[in-house]
Parts: sequence; structure tokens; C-alpha cells
Amino acid sequence: MSLPVGLGVDAEARKAQPVTLDPAQRASEAWVVVANECIAHWRTNEALLMRSRAMPHLHQTRVGIRRLRSSFSLFRPLLGHVPGAFLVAHRLRALALPFGVARDLDVLLTGALVGDLDGDQVARLAADREAAYDTVLAVLVSPQWADAARSLDGYLLLAPWPGVPDPPVLELAARALEKRWHRVVGRVDSLAAMTPPERHRVRIEAKKLRYGCEFFASLYPGDGLEVVTGTGDELTGALAFAWHVEQVQTALGVVNDHATADGLLRSVGSAAPDVDEHRLVEEAVDAARSLAEVPPFWH
Repeated sequence: MSLPVGLGVDAEARKAQPVTLDPAQRASEAWVVVANECIAHWRTNEALLMRSRAMPHLHQTRVGIRRLRSSFSLFRPLLGHVPGAFLVAHRLRALALPFGVARDLDVLLTGALVGDLDGDQVARLAADREAAYDTVLAVLVSPQWADAARSLDGYLLLAPWPGVPDPPVLELAARALEKRWHRVVGRVDSLAAMTPPERHRVRIEAKKLRYGCEFFASLYPGDGLEVVTGTGDELTGALAFAWHVEQVQTALGVVNDHATADGLLRSVGSAAPDVDEHRLVEEAVDAARSLAEVPPFWH
């Protein structure tokens, strides 16, 4: 079965870029650098998405927003003292929820499972995808979205905030990374017995840990750990550690992704093939155990 036209799978998207932080910076200065990169990532792709309706632009818009929201969590010891700051992050999350529906349809329509569908089923999923994109674009031109973006820009312009505790970025980074690391590797022994929602929460913590490794990598310039990825990329130090975290995140997401695909397929009278959920969970446990054996670069 050929793919429906118009997905824009080959469109060039702006991906996340490294940030450079100074170990002498205060946390507020570092957050402004991190947030500005996330915003540039998000808004560049948002502008492209408005014109293209291409799946890479939607995906990278979501990633930029997700990274930005993770920065709020990682910098909570600072931003938790800024009145109303987390309201902006919560508003962005609520407004961007429809983006996930569009992304799920993109993943299904470009994946192997679509090969088992007939032309009518694919056409119905493609129509659902177009409707989901209509909803996404309606959000992006809404007054609510513009107001949330303006509020975010205002917080950036006002930093550092008078009267707000502003620790050194090295101190905040170590605390933030340690906290998320413990929330992932500290639950290895109970991971198999967890419910799917509980494992999903561990996956979210792994995602925050990975983004934190990327945000704070320039503060820890030593090579240390080395990894050669499946695509031949050579990673060292914090980015190599982030790769190990990503393996946990990916493994934990497989079962959830299968359930999402199954729900979409059932909407057109089909279903995803059965999977060995026990084996998939064990693979996630193995990935988490491997991560637990990697020395944290911030120690």
C-alpha cells in the first residue's frame, strides 16, 4: 500500500541545537540561554508548519515545546520562585495537546502497520490526519496561543527576577540531573511490576534527564564515556550518557506506542498485531540496568 500524498516526509526541519553555558553563570542566565534555544527550535518549525503541513515540522515543533517545558522542570529551584512562571508552561502544554493526535497519525501512516490496510482504510486515516492538522493550525493562530507566547517572552525579558533566589548554574544542574537520574535508575527493580501509567511516568523522567544532559553538557566538558551509535555517530561525555538514557526512554515507549497505534487502527476496523508485552518490559528493564551501571558525568 503506497503512502497518502501530502505528508511532507522529506521536508527539512530545524532540529535542536547545542547550547553553550558558562560555569560562572547564575541559574537565571543559563535558563535564558536554554529557553531561547528551545523557543527558536519551536518557532522556526511552527512557521514552516503553517506553510507546509509537513510531518517533520510538526514533530520538531512538538520537540521544541517539550524541551522548553522540560527546562521549566529542570530549573524548578529557580523558576518555582517566579510568580506565575509555571502557569505559562502549563498553558503551553494544554494548548499543544492536539499536536500529539496529529503526530500519532503521522507515525502510523509512515510505519509498517499501514501495509496491512486497504485503500479505504488508509484514506480514512489520511482524512483524520488532515483534520488533526486543521486543529493544530487553528491552535497556532489562536489568541490563546499568541498570549501564552507573549507571556513567555515577558518572563525572559525580566530575568533575573528581583528577590528570586538565583543559585550558580553548576549547583542547580547537578541537583536537577541527580534527581531525575534517581527517579529512573532507582526504580529498576520495580519497573517490571509497575502499571503502564507508572512506567510512563518513569519514561517522562528519563526524557527530562536526557534533555538535562543535553542542556548542561557544556558545563562538563570532559570526554569520559564514549559511545558509537547505530548510525556511526561518536558521542562522548554528557552526550554519550544522554544516549544511554535515550535507550531507556525508547524501550519504555514501545508498549505505549503499540497501544496508541492499536487504538487508531481500530477506528478504521483493523487492529495492531499482538506483541509480547512481558518481553518488551524486560527489554526496558535491561536498558535501565545498563544505565544504572554508567557513572554519572556530573559526579
